[in-house]
Amino acid sequence: MDPLECSLTALSKLDSSDIDALMRMNQACLRMLLDPALWAWATAFTVVSIAGGALIGRLKGRMMAGIVWAAVLGPIGWIVIGLSRSRRVACVECAMPNQPDASVCRHCGANLRQSLQRTARSRLKAGDSSAPP
Repeated sequence: MDPLECSLTALSKLDSSDIDALMRMNQACLRMLLDPALWAWATAFTVVSIAGGALIGRLKGRMMAGIVWAAVLGPIGWIVIGLSRSRRVACVECAMPNQPDASVCRHCGANLRQSLQRTARSRLKAGDSSAPP
């Protein structure tokens, strides 16, 4: 028997006492592992996974976490980062999400740092003082 392929079927039929057959099986498996097409597919899969993780992470305000989870787990990392808590900051004025380090709301232009420091009571007071008595 001449195992020219690297498979479990060929391995189960292999005579373990035949050193030449073991060497041929080893060479066949090594050829398969060093195939450039396999490495091209693996690289493309990794790049696409990381790009998807970066996109999902950016939407959640956790881009670096998305990249890391996708690099480690591939598309399963997309699920992990997709189910994680968002780090985006909601604007107090319009309630739209913004990046965690944003100083101005990109939707309404409100100053987020000042808005977050004001309490709900002070916002209500400010709304009441602008209305005529």
